[in-house]
Amino acid sequence: MHDAFVYSSDDEFRTGALPFLEEGIELGEPILAAPTEENARLLRRQLGHHADSVDWAENAEAHGAVERLGIFLDYIERRVAEGASRVRLLGEPCWPPHAGPGVAEWKRYESFLNVALASHPVWLVCPYDGMRLSPDIVDDARLTHPNWGHGEHRTPSADYLEPEAFADRLDSVPLPAPPEAAADAYFARASVVRRFVRERASSAGLPEDTRRDAELATGEVAANVFRHAALVARVRTWTTPETFVCEIGDTGRGIDDPFAGYEIAKPTAEAGRGLMIARRVADVIEIRSTPAGSVVRMHFRRD
Repeated sequence: MHDAFVYSSDDEFRTGALPFLEEGIELGEPILAAPTEENARLLRRQLGHHADSVDWAENAEAHGAVERLGIFLDYIERRVAEGASRVRLLGEPCWPPHAGPGVAEWKRYESFLNVALASHPVWLVCPYDGMRLSPDIVDDARLTHPNWGHGEHRTPSADYLEPEAFADRLDSVPLPAPPEAAADAYFARASVVRRFVRERASSAGLPEDTRRDAELATGEVAANVFRHAALVARVRTWTTPETFVCEIGDTGRGIDDPFAGYEIAKPTAEAGRGLMIARRVADVIEIRSTPAGSVVRMHFRRD
């Protein structure tokens, strides 16, 4: 089960979240909660000593989408292995503070949860802050959640879209063109791509840990290009006031999976890790495929 509810006050948030947690506690079902810090404090106060029966995700407001999914899956698998017949999750998405590419990718994640959790005994409830979030985010909750409503009153969503159809909707919007001043080069080896990106990231003044993340992510994506798509990759980098952006393009047949990199690869898997790693270390990744090839655009915060 995958529900969303919209709240416009503390009372509406309590109405939507508290009965869900209290019922789970009463039934002895494992519960992992990942709300905002403010909402976590509110719920803890309301639950009193019963708050200790809930597992609270650490640093929940800073999760990336793939990181959040990994936390959920690890929790589910551990609890089911311990004998749980159902697991409850309260997951408030980490929407970017400003409109931008991160919004679309969190929407994609919200839709992908219907695929990633389909085989697990899970009831996931996602709160949406109607006071703070833009109308398009709130409206799209009806497209990405089979059940939707306000507070505890949730019913099947007549607007729900299957995940692939929703992803197609997102991907129908072209990426903005890179600025004319973007650094632009062609490479045939992942090691040279990493060196180029490291130099550009250094020139952009990125902190050392962010430079390493940019180098790792672009190296993984470039390796995928040379392994699966093309002999040469086009690499472009530029900066915005908030981010360092790196884009890798190829002339291959395209990426068929609209959720590439969201699936969590098993520890024993020999492939399928490149985009997953890149999604974990980049702040946002956007992918578009056309008959002419694919583009993977990675964003890294400069602060």
